[in-house]
Amino acid sequence: MKTLLRYLCALVLTFSLLTPAFAQNIGSLPGKAKTAGAGLVVSFDAGKSTVTYQGRKVFEGPTKQKAVGMVKNVNGVQYAAAFDGNRVIWENVKGASAKVR
Repeated sequence: MKTLLRYLCALVLTFSLLTPAFAQNIGSLPGKAKTAGAGLVVSFDAGKSTVTYQGRKVFEGPTKQKAVGMVKNVNGVQYAAAFDGNRVIWENVKGASAKVR
C-alpha cells in the first residue's frame, strides 16, 4: 500500500510539474494532436529505482541516489531521460539526456 501511494504521488507530481512545459509546444505538434503528456514516472524504494515511460517499465535496478526523470519537448519531439546523480540510467532516444539538461 505504501509503495502504491508513493507511485501515485510521483505520478501526480510529475504531471503537475510538467504540464506548463507542454502547453508552450501544443501548437507545434504535427497533425491534429491537441494534447501532450510526458508519461514518465520514476519511483524509488529501498535502494532500487523504477522508471516507467508511457505505461511500460523501461528500467528497474539499484541506484546510488533517488533517480530523477526529466522530459522536454523540442519542436514536437519528446525527449525523456532518467538520471542517477550525473549518470544516465535511461533515455527514450539516443542523445535525449543532453537535450533535457
